[in-house]
Amino acid sequence: MHERKTKELHHHRRSARQARYFITVCTTDHRLGLTTPAVQKLILQTAMRSDDLGDTETFAFTVMANHVHWLFRLGNRLSLGRVVARLKAETRVGLSDSGLRWQRDFFERRLREEESAEDYGRYIFLNPYRAELLELSAVWMGWCCPKPEQFEFLTRLDADGSVPSQWIGADETSEEGGIRIGRD
Repeated sequence: MHERKTKELHHHRRSARQARYFITVCTTDHRLGLTTPAVQKLILQTAMRSDDLGDTETFAFTVMANHVHWLFRLGNRLSLGRVVARLKAETRVGLSDSGLRWQRDFFERRLREEESAEDYGRYIFLNPYRAELLELSAVWMGWCCPKPEQFEFLTRLDADGSVPSQWIGADETSEEGGIRIGRD
C-alpha cells in the first residue's frame, strides 16, 4: 500500500506575511483539463479575486493543462495554506464539472528577500511554450500578469510579440543565487 508523505511537505512549510511565493498546484493524478475555457477563466478569476481581497499580490500566474503556477506576495490576512485552500475551494465545483479535482497538497518556494522574481516570472511565462502547447508567436490565454512592467524579460520578446526561439530549452537560473527552477 502506498504511504502518503504529506507530513514531510508540511514539516518545513512556513507562512510569512508579505513574503513572495512561487507555488504549483496540480490536479489529482495529473489529469488534463484545466485549460478548457470555462475552467481556465474560473481559476484566473479566483486568483485575481484573492488580489482584490488583499490576500495576495499576483506577479505572474499561468494555467496549464494539469497544474497552475502562481508567483505572488502574500498579504497580511490569510496564511499561505489558507490562500491555496481558498483557490481550491472556490474552483472545486468548476473542476468537478469537468471531472477534475485538485491534489491534496501543493509545492511552494518562498523567495528570499534578495532573490529576484524575474526568473520565476519568465519560467511561468515560458511553461506552455516549453511544453509545446502553442506556437512561439501565439499568446497563451492562461497567462496572467497584472503589472507586466515589473518583468524585464517581457520587454525582450521579439518585435511581433513572439517568444525568441533561443529561450526555449534554456535553463532558468538566477544570476544572484544560481537558483535552478525545475522543468515540468
